[in-house]
Amino acid sequence: MQLHPDPGITMTRFLLLFILLVTCLPASARKKDKDKSKHMPPGRWVEVKRLNPDSMVWNFTDTLFMTFQIRDTFTYRVRNGFIYKGKYTYDEDDHLEFGWVSYIVAQKRPNSLILANTKGIYYYVKDTSDTAAVIVLDSAEKIEPVTDLEQMLGKWTVYKRELDKDAIGVSYSDEIKYMYITGQGTDDKKGYVYCGPDPVNSPSCYIQRFEGDQMLECFCKKPRSLKVVKCQKGELVIVENGVSYYFKQFK
Repeated sequence: MQLHPDPGITMTRFLLLFILLVTCLPASARKKDKDKSKHMPPGRWVEVKRLNPDSMVWNFTDTLFMTFQIRDTFTYRVRNGFIYKGKYTYDEDDHLEFGWVSYIVAQKRPNSLILANTKGIYYYVKDTSDTAAVIVLDSAEKIEPVTDLEQMLGKWTVYKRELDKDAIGVSYSDEIKYMYITGQGTDDKKGYVYCGPDPVNSPSCYIQRFEGDQMLECFCKKPRSLKVVKCQKGELVIVENGVSYYFKQFK
């Protein structure tokens, strides 16, 4: 990764010092009345620039996308990554809290937004692309049956998740984000399923077998059955309890 100085930023260090002071305050000192909370206007944002704490331009590929919605809800994702949803808080000190990550809103304009924390400064513009388009299976595409585990071998990453209208949702700890299907081996593990909090070396589940009804039977804290709907043209689609996961094999 190559870093370059950014001559256009003159207050970066001051801003980072301010963030350190705010984040070091005890929670009681930062707690505000609900009546004093603020709201982000609904809209979609995409990251276009990032600086590290030393005021150097950070060349990045994990572009961040954010969507603010009514009732203080949001979606937050990394390019080709997982979509996180929830409620945010935004107080009178411009402290924006998503739950697992927080920022100071350094600048908020109709078409630009600057967020900052102790890890860096993040520049956003309004997202006018089609990144939020609903993904559906092509009705004209003939979906071939999946008859063998060998058809699904490889590393698969979730790029989209959809809930049926009657689905009750899925917890973060159970939300699938990645699968590594290895096939037949010397033990009963045919692959691994990684969920929300799983580190790269400790998956939540492993795949025990692939049944004739296109079900991946998985051993986890509790057994899970994943219905394979599609595996063709570089896309894998799996459904569990009304939640559809769309996978691709990113290079």
